[in-house]
Amino acid sequence: MSFLELVRREMHGSLPKLLFMSALGGISTAAILAAINAGMQGRSNLWAATLFLVALFLFIKTQYYVTITTTAEIESIIHKIRLRLIDLVRRSELLPIEGIGRARIVAAITSDTAVLTQASNLLAFTIQGAVLIFFVAIYVAFLSLAAIVITIVVVVTAGTIFHLKNKRLAAQKQEAAAWERRLFDRLTDFLDGFKEVRLNSARSNELFADAVDVSRTAANIKIRSQAETFKLIVSSQVSMYVLLGAVVFVAPQLSESLGGASLTQTTTALMFVVGACFGLVQSIPVLLTANASADRIAQLEATLRAIAGPAKEHEVKVPKRFDKIEVHDIVFRYVDKFSDTTFQIGPIDFTLSSGELVFITGGNGSGKSTFLRVLAGLYPPDSGEITLDGMRINDQTRDAYRALMSAIFFDYHLFQRLYGIPEPEPGEIERLLTQFRLADKIWLT
Repeated sequence: MSFLELVRREMHGSLPKLLFMSALGGISTAAILAAINAGMQGRSNLWAATLFLVALFLFIKTQYYVTITTTAEIESIIHKIRLRLIDLVRRSELLPIEGIGRARIVAAITSDTAVLTQASNLLAFTIQGAVLIFFVAIYVAFLSLAAIVITIVVVVTAGTIFHLKNKRLAAQKQEAAAWERRLFDRLTDFLDGFKEVRLNSARSNELFADAVDVSRTAANIKIRSQAETFKLIVSSQVSMYVLLGAVVFVAPQLSESLGGASLTQTTTALMFVVGACFGLVQSIPVLLTANASADRIAQLEATLRAIAGPAKEHEVKVPKRFDKIEVHDIVFRYVDKFSDTTFQIGPIDFTLSSGELVFITGGNGSGKSTFLRVLAGLYPPDSGEITLDGMRINDQTRDAYRALMSAIFFDYHLFQRLYGIPEPEPGEIERLLTQFRLADKIWLT
């Protein structure tokens, strides 16, 4: 999906008015050109000056509206996309989220949406530039048929070359983004495994060397991509100069009417076109990057929609207590994404009664953590069943079952506030902290 397709899909109410104001801005610029050409010829200077002032007023008003509205609409779109992705993540299950990976999700919600913000600053000017080119082209056609034919030939040729090279650039940008996500994984290894890294210099050195290789590969791909992009920009600029040269030196040989004042007017009009084209060309790198970001966001959203559960229309009714949790012949298996090795636990039969204290023991890699994730409802078993007081745990009852669980996993996360507790009772919290001998280490703010 391209950046423009994303904007068209997400922007609803103000899009027609935005396009109208962009068109009006392009018309006002073309009117400024016509007024200048008329004034240069010394004909109807009062009329030309009046047209110039009116067109300039319209240009200022449309510029303000288009730039401010575009920025507001793009930021609104980004806000909606972020919320959709976060909502899909929270409604997904643990196993497929682990398969997607933290790096891909974080990159889409943060860096990819930041690229779209950057591109929004150019989008308004790009639209107005395209409208300007269209209306100035009509004006050039009115002045000289030969000039407009040459213009069309040069622009179509340059556009075809750009389109062919753009496909290769898009693939390179996607590859560079994939390596950037790998670098994020290495950085996560450094931060999440900081204690282990500091304890072992050999591990630290090897992890750093791996990060260097990943960063170097990403940099080399981006260098090649940027070099191709700048070559594309230079070739586009050269094509504009070729257009000017062809109109000045070739077109008069093809049309007797193109000469003197007519040639001056046509050249002046094309200078406006060349300026607008240079602006479009300068926006190519940002828009290409925005296209790649929009495509990654769309792909992630499609992946998350395929794995996310339905939105809950009502709050999950959480049972206050239970008598017995029973595990009947459950089997769970998964394939390790790094080694392609299949890991399995089960078949397991297990009963947990309310009030019991149970220790689950076993060696490293025996499946203790995996079994606890299955027992807590985070991993759905491949076969067998879990029942809560005789009620089978399935897709319809899993959320209510999971709400009974309170867990501190080995890879725990400490939240910034007490989410899910609407009105925490300070006295109860103090009592619990004192009971666990944490009152001098943790406090409620």
